[in-house]
Amino acid sequence: MLRLLPWLGLFLTTAFARAQDLPDLPDPVGRAGMMAAVLREPDGSEVILAAGGTNFPDKPLWQGGQKRYHADILKLTAGGGAWRWSKVGELPEALVGAAFCASPARDALIIAGGAAADGHRGAVWSVTTDGRVRRFGPDLPEARAYAGFAVRDGQLHVVGGIARPDATAAVATMASLDLRHPDRPWVVSAPDAGFARIIPLVAGTEAGLLFGGGCSLTEKEGQPFRTYHRDLRVGETRGALAGPLAGAAGPGVVTRTHVLFVGGDDGAQYGRPPETHRGLARRILAIDLRTLATKDLGAWPGPVAVAPLLRLGDDLVTVSGEMRPGVRTPKLTRWTIPAEYR
Repeated sequence: MLRLLPWLGLFLTTAFARAQDLPDLPDPVGRAGMMAAVLREPDGSEVILAAGGTNFPDKPLWQGGQKRYHADILKLTAGGGAWRWSKVGELPEALVGAAFCASPARDALIIAGGAAADGHRGAVWSVTTDGRVRRFGPDLPEARAYAGFAVRDGQLHVVGGIARPDATAAVATMASLDLRHPDRPWVVSAPDAGFARIIPLVAGTEAGLLFGGGCSLTEKEGQPFRTYHRDLRVGETRGALAGPLAGAAGPGVVTRTHVLFVGGDDGAQYGRPPETHRGLARRILAIDLRTLATKDLGAWPGPVAVAPLLRLGDDLVTVSGEMRPGVRTPKLTRWTIPAEYR
């Protein structure tokens, strides 16, 4: 019995950490558009690695606040009965809105493209849990930020997005990289007008890539104008969301029966001055993998958009994100997936 005590203590400590709320991001303002993944340390323990993002740390957007881009790499580790953040490194430059995923071995965060303060990027990086950064395969064929993305069958698919900050049309192709053979070139699809969107909803399912929602762009008075969408498709199967939705926390978390998204922007307040905006969406959306029928599973504790959505055990986790235009949240919110939706 005495021999079991150390093991029992470790088990209870791990269980305690899993049961606890996750601590706020170590940035009291919070950040939107971060890149994150649940990875494994060499000892098998799970950690969350998060990087980049933007915020308005000095004063609000509507008071002339300047957007700040961040490069730090942050790791959230469970130990001693609690979760704790530590800074483990920095990206080669500050980025937001990149495509991201865990590496096939779940030992690194892969980051592709994204927006920097002076323009959009196409480089692909691998970030390990000790903060080391190296190039990972060839650059995207063209710079992309605010694209949809997901992993399916070992491929990272990057759909749509924009090549320049002032673009008035989204990229109309999907670029795919074999994560198991990153030395191979990206494969680019034929142009598809349906792909030409920013911040769509994307998930990798067995039946194919789920794609829908998001915003297409046109020019209006010299500025990009958003049109919000509600369609869904996987292969030949078609469906529709209850209403338009873009920028949901994602990419979608795929379970045995459903794809899950959280929050987003339904477009109902598009164009409203940011100081009077009532907040972004906070619904938990479940999409049936067979029929694409959608169901509302309830309310997230707070509004959230353009945030990573992760699965940690049987829980969904959002990492920081945007509450309304120009306003971030530092919260990491954790919600247990109901058993019938796992």
